[in-house]
Amino acid sequence: MEDDQKLRVRLIGRNGRRRFDPVSKERLVAACLEPGASVSRLALEHGVNANLLWKWIGK
Repeated sequence: MEDDQKLRVRLIGRNGRRRFDPVSKERLVAACLEPGASVSRLALEHGVNANLLWKWIGK
């Protein structure tokens, strides 16, 4: 993903949970589905847990 397509945090709640921009999430999931892409590496690069990213992929 290019710099202009980084995962954007839309909102951080009082409890510290981040809400991510749906378009950014879709781009990240699409990048994970490309052949040879490492979900763990992409999660690390974008500052999200790999398990959360797998959950997004499953939806």
